[in-house]
Amino acid sequence: MSYDVVSLVAGEPDEQAVVETLEGVDPELRLHWYGDTSVLQIRGAEGCLLATLEPGRPVEQADAVVRLLGEDVVAGLPETFWWMETRARPDERGREVAHRFADGLALRLGGAVWTSGQADFDLWDEPEHPIAERTATRALLIAQDREVVPFDSWLSDAVATHAGERTLQLLTPPTARLTYAARTFAAGPLGRWVVRGADGGHYDGITGLPVHWDEEHGFRSGTEPTGLGWGERDPDTKPVPGFLADFAQSVGTQLVVEMSALHRDPSPSGLGRAAQILTEHLAGTAPSSWGPYEPTLRVWDRERLAAFVQERGSRSTILCLSGPLGPEPAFSGQIRLARRGSRVLERVSVAVGFEDEDTVPFDALPALVEALAAEGLLEMLRVRRIPGRSDVTYVPVWAGPAVPVGLAIGPERLRRIGATPAQAGPIRGTLVGEGGGQAVWYPVMGEADAPLRALELMWRQIDFLASMSAKGE
Repeated sequence: MSYDVVSLVAGEPDEQAVVETLEGVDPELRLHWYGDTSVLQIRGAEGCLLATLEPGRPVEQADAVVRLLGEDVVAGLPETFWWMETRARPDERGREVAHRFADGLALRLGGAVWTSGQADFDLWDEPEHPIAERTATRALLIAQDREVVPFDSWLSDAVATHAGERTLQLLTPPTARLTYAARTFAAGPLGRWVVRGADGGHYDGITGLPVHWDEEHGFRSGTEPTGLGWGERDPDTKPVPGFLADFAQSVGTQLVVEMSALHRDPSPSGLGRAAQILTEHLAGTAPSSWGPYEPTLRVWDRERLAAFVQERGSRSTILCLSGPLGPEPAFSGQIRLARRGSRVLERVSVAVGFEDEDTVPFDALPALVEALAAEGLLEMLRVRRIPGRSDVTYVPVWAGPAVPVGLAIGPERLRRIGATPAQAGPIRGTLVGEGGGQAVWYPVMGEADAPLRALELMWRQIDFLASMSAKGE
């Protein structure tokens, strides 16, 4: 369902508060559990689905809420409050029930209510998942009429439920912006960002290519293959008008850092440390909040983060992190954890936003590599810069190419390759650190004005390092 109403309340919205509030809306309405989850569904007397409620969650860090909903909505709330989200079917009856329930809850517990846009895309068909707008055989369409669209609990659940079976397609108006986590997912193999233009047509928010609805694959362009081969393919297909606007000239710069570390110790006590080192070097501060999805409502605490991961056992985990509001550069990121035999592979990706390229701390990168290597938290690292908003959100307009800034290898890989060979290759490496914590930083900044040449050099260097590492094993 695509019409969203968020209740931000001072007291805990427990089961009693929910039941009594719903009775005040309409005694004929009924609550039902959604499967074996803690999610509740509001249905009419005739059984039709009207809205879905997720359990209330305590907000320990309001900055993440402000980034999504604006500052006004949290005014007057206590330091710790509760977030409860309702998603209603996008028609008059669904919206009315969601509004009356949220208003009643805020009146009972104290607080405020935020609502999304009308979200009526004329596509809703009561699909199987409560977040969805429409279902195709191999795709689930999720509509979001919000100014900022996050990778939220609903989307996270849909990924966990349908990953490998269906792609998840986010449908938004052209005015929407995606968070870093949401855009990262939409740009990956399991996702897609679909934008409904002012003319009623649809296009891909990443490529700008026109797309159309297909009952098998959901929204797809004419240049994509199907299970039966290529459909009607127009080699002259171009992005929709306006997608290639000179957006890069009017925005700031983002530094995107991706790194990996292999933890020998099966206990997760060191998890989150790499992300903290990264943000402290590039943004001047540690993350302010974290969570398994957005908004990140938990205060940054690596012990609690480790306990959360420990509870999940051997299952892979994705965590989101956010930076504080304030004078420091905005940043957002993700931590991905997976077992690799007796080790834990930790992948960290963070995007940091700057007003212009002159304020990007490129000179801090060698020290960052050294700090990660010194604590045994670096296998490999890659840095790129891209034109983008300084608040680290993304609009459906072409921003410009990503330009490689540099890459690094950590101590273990350096020992396998050897210091002398590691400094050879297409890009000359610089040793940083001392003793067993030495690493190599490979800057590509000299090629910053030639993105394609820089990218070519980067991939040649990666191939070179891979071949040298294989020889050293």
